[in-house]
Amino acid sequence: MAHPSVTRLTDLANEISRNTAIITEYLASKSLPATSFDADGLAELPIPPEDKIPLQARFDLAAPTKELHDLTVGPKQSLHDLGWDLSSLSLRFIWEFNVAACVPIDEPISYPDLTVKISAANENLSLRVMNVRRLLRHAMTNRIFCEPTKGYVAHTRSSRMLLEDEPMKNWIGLTTKDLLLPADYTVDAMKKWPCSEEPNETGVNLAFGHNTPWFEFLPTDPVRSKRYNLAMQAHGETAGYDMKDVVDAYPWGDLPEIAKVVDVGGNQGYISFAIAQRFPKLRFVVQDQASMRTPETIGVVPEELRPRVELTTHDFFEPQTEIGAAVYFFRMIFHGFSDKYCVKILRALAPAMRKGGKVVINDGALPEPGTATYLEERACRTLDLLMQVVVNAREREADDWTEIFSEADRRYRVNRVWRPEGSVMSFIEAQWAGE
Repeated sequence: MAHPSVTRLTDLANEISRNTAIITEYLASKSLPATSFDADGLAELPIPPEDKIPLQARFDLAAPTKELHDLTVGPKQSLHDLGWDLSSLSLRFIWEFNVAACVPIDEPISYPDLTVKISAANENLSLRVMNVRRLLRHAMTNRIFCEPTKGYVAHTRSSRMLLEDEPMKNWIGLTTKDLLLPADYTVDAMKKWPCSEEPNETGVNLAFGHNTPWFEFLPTDPVRSKRYNLAMQAHGETAGYDMKDVVDAYPWGDLPEIAKVVDVGGNQGYISFAIAQRFPKLRFVVQDQASMRTPETIGVVPEELRPRVELTTHDFFEPQTEIGAAVYFFRMIFHGFSDKYCVKILRALAPAMRKGGKVVINDGALPEPGTATYLEERACRTLDLLMQVVVNAREREADDWTEIFSEADRRYRVNRVWRPEGSVMSFIEAQWAGE
């Protein structure tokens, strides 16, 4: 009789086969292609949220595929490989030197010729062909570029995105240039400042040698600030963070006609734009710090939305200036602060609240271990760590939200906490019970 560990391999293979069949049969029935790493291939599976069965099969396929890979390699090799994964190095090189723009779209290029082009595009910096070759061949193990003929480099779908998808390009810049070094310093920060909740006692502060909180440090560098803004747009478009979930999963249509929604800390307004386009009777005020509204950093409201959407300045630690709005909306704000600062934000908001007014938070709510899909679990745990790296903040479980609101002001009443299907983000809705 087969050992349970052997049976597990068979079970995983069957699960992979079953979910793959659901996806391929769906695509075939719609005459749709699948994703591909070919340069002109699809970057995302064309499965809309309303087609729940194949969409769920996609989520359910990821976990057994990863487990079967890891079991095939084995725990020893998996741990070894995890310890020396230098993917961020080759990716940083590609981003830093804008390699994607130096590789032709429609034909391969030799390593020597590519090295000359990279050098010319970077102020004639001297580069060795050998270094370009080994960095790109490492990236190719992650299917970023390919080598169709020995000695020649060509695009894959992934590398082409670094040429054509500006938000994704900036996401790679943010993660490899701005956050990689702070991540390396995070354990040192834990030793230097034990149990700290302060946003200026982090890996960021040790890595960059200053004592300014990340979100105050960011606006001092317009280039870095713009990169962050565009990166957040890319992050919002990935699986589990889709802006469509924000539009569809909250009952915006139940709000009164011409109700005002204040998008607090709303960056350049991408989310409000999406909601406003779907719900033409709502008005939006998108607030962020003055540093996000300079000529160099401010976004542009689409012309058709300008009568109903405005970009304004506000510091959410100060008393709220928009009084009596129907909804005060916070997306991916609270996870950027430790508990004591979240309480401070809600206390600053309280004087502007009126009876029945709502606070709607679209943020992380950590699942119970083992209850989410692999993709969802991986995303929320990574985000939780990232918040520690940059600002000593965290993602929260459902009960944590009730405690924070209660500590801020007992007139807040948490109505419910829920996570839309397929989303990493949860909604937390509280209502003002005072006058």
